[in-house]
Amino acid sequence: MAIFKRWDADEIKLNPYQKLEAHFLDDRIGSSVYMYMDIDATHILPYIEKNNSMMLSYFLYAIYKTTTLHPAINRFVMNNRLYQRNHIAFSTVVKQKMTEDGRSIVVKWVFKEGLSFTDFNKQVISSVIKAKRDEGATSDKFFELLGHLPHFLLRLIMRFARFLNNHNLLPRFVSEDDPLHATAMIANLGSIKINAPYHHLYNWGTISMVCVLGKLNEETNTIRATVVADERITDGLAMANALATFKEIMENPTEN
Repeated sequence: MAIFKRWDADEIKLNPYQKLEAHFLDDRIGSSVYMYMDIDATHILPYIEKNNSMMLSYFLYAIYKTTTLHPAINRFVMNNRLYQRNHIAFSTVVKQKMTEDGRSIVVKWVFKEGLSFTDFNKQVISSVIKAKRDEGATSDKFFELLGHLPHFLLRLIMRFARFLNNHNLLPRFVSEDDPLHATAMIANLGSIKINAPYHHLYNWGTISMVCVLGKLNEETNTIRATVVADERITDGLAMANALATFKEIMENPTEN
């Protein structure tokens, strides 16, 4: 067991095979698995219009509900150890203006358990509006400040930060606001009319899944979603069950 306890998660004791796997698969990018599904849009589009919502909101909500039902996908590996996250957090990028020179703001949400879609949607829309107005984007301003430092100093800072994170010593105020310390990174690329690619994971932070939604295929009335996940967080059966739940929630939207 790790010497120091993390604020954001509890360590899970590994069986011998998992322990070995966590060493010969030594980073998230090298441990990535790539999955996709085509979602029937028959019910989701009218539901979003009826609730005066956005596709991003319900996409996030479906992942949120899936995570509450399948907590094994809310895990991460740090320093060859497996952790169960004690909260649900998602991050995404919001364009302030839909132009090539429009600024991109990274938004991070932490969601309480048991939210209805109505309350969930309000929280998402409020954060998106604030990001577009350049309000409350504290993490983005922090990274912008770091970005002004010279490369040699950034390399030293990142090496030290990785050491702290690996040994559960990274200050909470850093990881709590960092969008790469979250359950998943989310992107709705249907909003810019392109198909969903497979997006890589990040070795920094704790994100173990990147979930992307693409544009509507008008011929088949389907929307493709892709998921890239760290295979070390759970086994194939658990991931397959979680993906089936996600597809069911997306195709049959309800308030709860």
